[in-house]
Amino acid sequence: MRSSTLASATDVRPLRVPALPRRGRRDLLAVAAAAYLVAVGLMALAAPLLTPYAYDEQHLEEGLRRPGTTHLLGTDQFGRDVFTRIAYGARVSLTVGMVAVSAEAVLGALWGATAGLLGGPADAWMMRVADLFIAFPPLLLALLITGLFGPGLVNVVIALVLTAWPGIARLVRSHVVVLREREFVEAARAAGAGTWWIIRRHLLPNVAHLVAARGTLDAGMLILLEATLSFVGVGVQPPRPSWGLMIQEAFGYLRSATYLLVAPAVFLSLTVVSLNVVGEHLVDALDPRGSRLARGRRS
Repeated sequence: MRSSTLASATDVRPLRVPALPRRGRRDLLAVAAAAYLVAVGLMALAAPLLTPYAYDEQHLEEGLRRPGTTHLLGTDQFGRDVFTRIAYGARVSLTVGMVAVSAEAVLGALWGATAGLLGGPADAWMMRVADLFIAFPPLLLALLITGLFGPGLVNVVIALVLTAWPGIARLVRSHVVVLREREFVEAARAAGAGTWWIIRRHLLPNVAHLVAARGTLDAGMLILLEATLSFVGVGVQPPRPSWGLMIQEAFGYLRSATYLLVAPAVFLSLTVVSLNVVGEHLVDALDPRGSRLARGRRS
């Protein structure tokens, strides 16, 4: 008996050792990504303190000046400081991401929880509505909405919310279908509790961790989608800076002033990648067993 126990312990130990370095690397990567996001957030908040220029301040005589001590990241064709526009563009990207994620989380969680709890025809009808939005490619749907209602920051946020909420709705609904059969939900129904009370007191707290993890993953996608809309001219309008708009404006100077494209592209890419890394880490930390469901994002 003792020898078999020792043998089994010996068999298990080698399987755990290689996993530790991988987990440590993932943790370090998540910490680095979180630190970068904090730094970008602080840069956006402290933009007026970090630079003496306004984001729309033009000095035509200093147009297309390369990075140096006076202008850390150079100037654009109108003599506007690129670092200043990067910092204020971070405000737009992070604000749009946070507002859109918060709105999609509320809308998607309430829709999915209601559909899962009601079941039957109501569930089927509500999920068909979500499927209708999922059927449209996110970029195409966002372009359609901004084309109908016009460009602008508010319309961009509305477009982003409408492209993202069905994913959270389906995620929440799949978990609520399981939770509604649990004893505490049955007890609440037997006590005469209404649908909204059960959703608010029992269902939403049990899926909040999934919504938080999925929302962090969606934030990167939404920021990238906002940059795409600004790039094609239906998102943030000049002179307000946006990373996508800055990339679009830099295309005419690819050879003569490559730095105009590199700066916003690097910040945009690092922000999206960092949000994805942090989101995947939250999925593993908050709900390891449901990580596959929370990771399922729309392509």
